[in-house]
Amino acid sequence: MNLYRPNVAVLVTDGSGRVLLCTRIDETHTQTVQGGIDAGETPKEAAMRELEEEIGLLPFDYEFIGVSDKKYKYDWPPETQERLAATGYIGQEQQYFLIQVDSDIDFQLDTHEDQEFASVHWGSPAELVAQAWERKQPGLKGSLQEFGLLSRDA
Repeated sequence: MNLYRPNVAVLVTDGSGRVLLCTRIDETHTQTVQGGIDAGETPKEAAMRELEEEIGLLPFDYEFIGVSDKKYKYDWPPETQERLAATGYIGQEQQYFLIQVDSDIDFQLDTHEDQEFASVHWGSPAELVAQAWERKQPGLKGSLQEFGLLSRDA
């Protein structure tokens, strides 16, 4: 059995080098759109569903630019592993997608019953990595480098 929950993460760019920074509703850290891949769902379908649920984007609102070649794993902290022990997972394995939107697009953060984000704003890829939960930083950094949004020296 795979010990890592299949997951997608979506980096949203405005095409000018900025990425969307999403502040979680609990304000613990900044992240990007992400979520698990449901049974029978492709990674791209999961990415599209998460975009709609978390920031209110529909397929005509964005263009898919790329998908990461690599998948990035991270372990949940022990208390999360204990709480989710019945799932059999110890963390997540994320495949990243890159989409582009117009910089003036309106994001809707309350389209899903379990609102994920308190706010979103444009920032630099380096800001996203620096403000993210430390367990997700390697995957964010690697995918941003893979997409050419962050230098390999960063």
